[in-house]
Amino acid sequence: MKQEEYRACMAKGLKGKQLGKEERKLEFCILSKLCSQKSKDREEAREVCLLPKEAKPPKVKRARKSSIDTATLASCVIKALDGSEITLVNLTSIIADCTGQKTAKPLTRERFIKQCFKENGTPSEMGGYAIKEAQRLRSFCTAQWKEQHEEG
Repeated sequence: MKQEEYRACMAKGLKGKQLGKEERKLEFCILSKLCSQKSKDREEAREVCLLPKEAKPPKVKRARKSSIDTATLASCVIKALDGSEITLVNLTSIIADCTGQKTAKPLTRERFIKQCFKENGTPSEMGGYAIKEAQRLRSFCTAQWKEQHEEG
């Protein structure tokens, strides 16, 4: 059946009927079965429409892929240790490299100062900082950078 004929059949069947929501849904279902010629008569279409709908199967979440086992990870980490002092930053980047994960960018002086500005400054209404405020913040943030990197 062509789409135009199907639409005309459906429109003719639903025209001028004052039905409630549930009755309209049932009538629409019956008409769609009749207009598409999936049912021979109205009673057969009604029986099909009143059958309970099959429940959709629940979505199954995929488990995370374990890309590397512990023995392989340990072997890779041991090979990567070069005899220098083991720090949390070094070990984190070695493990990330061995598991194929992205490592966080090291915090450069410029990025540290930018972050310090955001944490300690208050930009003006136009989005920038007043000259005196910017000078004060730069001095403060530079001193903090030096303090952290002399200790570490």
